[in-house]
Amino acid sequence: MRFPDLEVRSLTGTHWTLPHDLPVPRTLVVCAFKQWHQRLVDEWIEWAVREAGVAPTPRGLAPGTQTLVIEVPVLGRRYRPARGFIDGGMTAGIRVPDVLARTFTAYTDVRAFCAGAGIETAETVTAFVLEPDGAVLARVTGPVDDARCSEVAQALAG
Repeated sequence: MRFPDLEVRSLTGTHWTLPHDLPVPRTLVVCAFKQWHQRLVDEWIEWAVREAGVAPTPRGLAPGTQTLVIEVPVLGRRYRPARGFIDGGMTAGIRVPDVLARTFTAYTDVRAFCAGAGIETAETVTAFVLEPDGAVLARVTGPVDDARCSEVAQALAG
């Protein structure tokens, strides 16, 4: 399976096209669809940094870095006119440069994105391990648990 092209912008203003602009061989991309998903996203990121040793931000990546984690809030196209307000509110609430640099918002057709990415529900988070060519090495849906973490860790390890 291949991850669909997705235009995103970090809360620091960096534009990427996922997956092609991913700067390391394997990236954990945690997609969220609702504001309350942030707790789940944070749990995935905490696990990935602490247990899987991934870089916590694309800011200042060390040469030779193999893995990275980013978060992608996926919002419907209808919210695109309010992007400045929404992203600005997130930026004001977060204020941590490394977190702002790893948070990439997508304003897109959510249904089409989910269908293309193989996401069965937008009622929880979905975490992907991706290569820059779009290959999906792992896809898990839901909160952190032993089985999901094992699958993601294996994919991150290559």
